[in-house]
Formats: sequence, C-alpha cells, structure tokens
Amino acid sequence: MKYHLIDKESIDTVLDKARQYRSLLEPDLAISICIDVFAVDPDNQQALVVYILALTDQLSLSNVKISHKKITETIDRLDSEFHRHYYMGIFLERKARGLLKHSMSHSFAYKGLMEAIGKYEIAEKMAPKHCSDPILRYNSCLRTIEKEGLQPRKEFDELF
Repeated sequence: MKYHLIDKESIDTVLDKARQYRSLLEPDLAISICIDVFAVDPDNQQALVVYILALTDQLSLSNVKISHKKITETIDRLDSEFHRHYYMGIFLERKARGLLKHSMSHSFAYKGLMEAIGKYEIAEKMAPKHCSDPILRYNSCLRTIEKEGLQPRKEFDELF
C-alpha cells in the first residue's frame, strides 16, 4: 500500500486539524498530519512548528520514545533564528519538565531548565515587537526552579 498525498491547497486546513489534535492531547495524530504536509511542502514553516510542538508534547509521556535528534534537526530547519532559539528553548524546557517526574533526575531538570532559560534570553533579544513569548517561558522556567527547589547537580567530589 502507498500513502496518499494531500492537496497542497489544503495545507492550512489540515494544519488546523493538527493543532486541534495537539489540544486534544493526541500528538501522534498531529505528527502524522505534519508528515503528510511535508510530503507536498517539505519546508512549510507552520508545519515544522506544529511538528516540533507535537514531538515535544510526547516528552512527558513515559511510554513513548522520542528521538531528540529528530527534534533538534527539525528545529534547525526553521528559517528564523528567533524561532530556532525559541523552539530549542521549548524542547529543552519540556525535556527538563519530563525529568521532574523522577526524583533522582531533579538536578538534570535544573540543568535543562537553565539551558532553556539561556535560549529564551537569546530569543527575547530577537523577538518581534510586542512578542512576549520568550519572557513568559523564561519566567515559567524560573518559577518551576523556585517551586521545586531545584539546584545544580553536585559534583562527585563534593559529596564526600
């Protein structure tokens, strides 16, 4: 059997469906739709963003194996340097939040959130006028660090 191609004129409509599947917590269906878009428009920036978000939605699911390389390679395909930093921040943040579910991983979550904060700081400087998204994400990461009492990982030598 062979996959059917969507009509290129339907991309906006199918991406609306992908966004809806994300909001229904069905990222795998959103990913499938994005792959269909890539088949007819490989560099569609809106599809890349939905795809990145749907992939990172799955980072909090323990039963799903996600290729971090696939996420970073997709982020690299974004045309805008601002978006590359912003969505790398989202990836790092979501990966770190997934680690918070395991108490032994809290120091790694701290490191991931701090890396995300760094990306958001860069994105904030490049953000279009009136775009507060990097600021909101930065503040959310900082509040999570404070709320969870996260601290940097102690070096082995410091334990003794």
